Amino acid sequence: MTMRRIRQLSTATLLFGVFATVAPAIEPASLPSGPSFRLETEIYQNKANEPSARHKILFDSGVMYDLQEQGGNVHTVFDPARGRVILLHTTQQVQTEISTQHLIDITAQLKVAAQQHGKSESFGIDAEVKQTGEEYTVAFGNCRYHTTTQPAPRAELAAAYHELTIWAARLNALRRVGTPPFGRLALGHKLAADGRLPLDMTLSIDRGVSQQHYRAHHLLLEQLSELDRRAIAAVGEQLASFQKVSLEAFPSDD
Repeated sequence: MTMRRIRQLSTATLLFGVFATVAPAIEPASLPSGPSFRLETEIYQNKANEPSARHKILFDSGVMYDLQEQGGNVHTVFDPARGRVILLHTTQQVQTEISTQHLIDITAQLKVAAQQHGKSESFGIDAEVKQTGEEYTVAFGNCRYHTTTQPAPRAELAAAYHELTIWAARLNALRRVGTPPFGRLALGHKLAADGRLPLDMTLSIDRGVSQQHYRAHHLLLEQLSELDRRAIAAVGEQLASFQKVSLEAFPSDD
């Protein structure tokens, strides 16, 4: 999971062959590829027993779809092979596209600025991941991530999930949402290297007089269902019909 402001997490926060109907022609050698599977994420805030948000994340052929089923109106399509991330607002029926190179540049600029202003520690730039058995922790500044884990049935699933966390963290940095990305990226890199996926991940933010806690529970399903395929097709229809707007004009859902 990538811990975002609770309405967007996902994490918690993905496109398949239907992209061919709305994307420019692509040479076969450059078509995206990767495993197809589903990850369901439920987000809980503080001590709540009911989730504040639910995300269905579909991975298919190198494209990742973060579909908000509760707690928000934004679907996110991560399509790194085509160099783009697309946000779809399902109620206002608008979309905006961001280049992956822009996300890379923004994250690099954030890192340089943090280092120049002596904020490396609080931004988690050099954060170290600690492991105890199947549990992993990374702490930086006033933030602490802790996760129990589950073995990935195949190494490619762990790698695909880590790629999702990379792009989601960079997107959060651009939109100034959630925590600085670097500590979470270090945690994701360690999990992928060990061939593991998060099971229950918590984010604790110490604000002095108060603390904020978020927990994300992940359920892995190794295959896409017919309903998942229909959801991907529905995203394709939204891409073809939703009005295109600039990132600045895209609804914030605050």
